[in-house]
Amino acid sequence: MIDLRQFQVLRAIAVNGSLAAAARQLHYGQPTISYHLDALESHLGARLVERGPTGAVLTDIGAMVLEHAAGVLDRVAAVESDVRARLAHGLATLRVGAFTTAATKLLPRPLRRATAGSGVRVELTEAEPLDLLTRVRARSLHCALIYDVAGVTPRYGSDLRVEPLFDDPFRLLLPADQALEGPVDLGQLADRGWIISAGGYDPSDQTLYATCQPLGFRPRIVLRSDSYSVIHGFVAAGDAVALVPELALEAGHEVVVRETVQEVGARSILFVTPAGPRPPLVERLRAELHR
Repeated sequence: MIDLRQFQVLRAIAVNGSLAAAARQLHYGQPTISYHLDALESHLGARLVERGPTGAVLTDIGAMVLEHAAGVLDRVAAVESDVRARLAHGLATLRVGAFTTAATKLLPRPLRRATAGSGVRVELTEAEPLDLLTRVRARSLHCALIYDVAGVTPRYGSDLRVEPLFDDPFRLLLPADQALEGPVDLGQLADRGWIISAGGYDPSDQTLYATCQPLGFRPRIVLRSDSYSVIHGFVAAGDAVALVPELALEAGHEVVVRETVQEVGARSILFVTPAGPRPPLVERLRAELHR
């Protein structure tokens, strides 16, 4: 039967180029290195290493065996890492969900700080809030960052823990060459084309319609897109205007950002987990997001 130490010895010889250097790396005596190599070659019935006065190199068969050995050793290391992570942090893989803007601008640094030195792997799911809520309820995600209209947290139900992180105010996006001095009265934009989300359920869309109705007009929609880069590009081209959250603002476009005379409010950025106790690492991520 193959001993894992035999695979470790074969890899150390391949990396270091000699039995003596492999012994130093593994903190073995050189006779122990020779013993494990001889045992592996005897078991497989093939020469795996050519030994010479200047060092040792793997034979073709030895290189083939090393490919398999590396995979086995990596899997063993993953098992050991997962057990350590589960014992220390309550999970081995942290499954996080986020909408795209949060995944790009909000999540990376807090997630790095929360998981630093833990050995925990991270699986990220990018999706819209309704999909993320479904996944959290099914417990296929440990936590998620979603957005919603500010002030509606209580409607999520007892099967979820929903915690507001901050409010993300809406801002008016205008072409740089057609900019109005702010704050801008949305009534001045009654004849302009507007860009809204593809789904039409985005909080900024709801806010836009609710704000414009008392002003006596309904926004004329000229483009629908869920990409804020696309929205910035079309606004810069002078074809339309848009109401976007502050977190989604991007540099490098010929646009200007204005506040509005009307109170257009904000969307809430929320941290969502299944109801019940949270693994310690999820609590750490929550704290880092707050920080």
